[in-house]
Amino acid sequence: MFTMWNIERQIQQGLIDGAVVLAGNLERDLYSGAWGYADKANHVPMTEDSVFDIASITKAVGTNSVLLAALTDGILELDRPFIDYLPEFTGKPPRPVTIRELALHISGVNINYCNEGSSEEMHRKILAVDFPHQPGTVYQYTCTNYILLGFLLEKLYTRDLAEIATERVFRPLRMTASAWTRPPAGSLSRTVRTINAAPGVISDPGARHYAPRPFGNAGIFTTAADLAKYARMLLRNDGTIFPKKITRLCFTDFNPPGIHHPHSIGWDMMPDMIPDGLSGQTIFHNGWTGQTLWIDPGSQRFVIVLTNRMKEWDRAKYGRKAIAEELLSLLK
Repeated sequence: MFTMWNIERQIQQGLIDGAVVLAGNLERDLYSGAWGYADKANHVPMTEDSVFDIASITKAVGTNSVLLAALTDGILELDRPFIDYLPEFTGKPPRPVTIRELALHISGVNINYCNEGSSEEMHRKILAVDFPHQPGTVYQYTCTNYILLGFLLEKLYTRDLAEIATERVFRPLRMTASAWTRPPAGSLSRTVRTINAAPGVISDPGARHYAPRPFGNAGIFTTAADLAKYARMLLRNDGTIFPKKITRLCFTDFNPPGIHHPHSIGWDMMPDMIPDGLSGQTIFHNGWTGQTLWIDPGSQRFVIVLTNRMKEWDRAKYGRKAIAEELLSLLK
């Protein structure tokens, strides 16, 4: 096991309670390890198979997977207005907003949304959300985009997101440690405590209140090993889960030139979060509770850093980048 100074220092500083890291390529895992506590309050050690609430990585691995499935099935077009698929939406954007603009976080939708009350009340209020910005003019990351995508995808399939993601992605990839809204059966004892919730409780307030129905922005529980299976699927791009042209949407920056934040369908591509040792083609997603998944088609490698963040978001985010850079340097 490597000595990972960045992990040990961040644990000592109280920035995180523990971490699981996994780096690999198409053929094999290059390194995996666990440090610290999954649940410090109850002295539960972190293990390589600890189950994490991955928060917003749900957008990429969950909701975006269902979006890719819909594109595969030909029941949705990226450049059609989303209201064509969700006619009950009553908000009034300055102009029609496309599916693509939601997926790229350039829709102009309000970052604030109803995240309390019954699921029915939340659903009704989110369907009336406003758009303070002109669509296509500003990048503004917000959960609202993927919540709306989740609503329209469930309407298209007349099934919930969890059922579709499980059938189309999790089960074929044998991601048996992955589940939406709660940890997989029998895994609570190895589920990680988050900054604001006990093990097994969804950290995101909106997704927590909307449960047991899946919410498009958060709520998936999974492990490093399962995320590695997902990363390999995208890197391999052999057409078994999604057609090659559909998978390539995840690796292509679609944001217009005036928007200085590269983003693919479902994934961030901002250079300041790409670790040294990975190429500029890398896609990634962060999770509010302390996780980042990087996938690099240039080097055909991926890096997974899962932590239970206990302090500042930005400091912890760049701390995960430092962990990834240290790991990549040790693998040279």
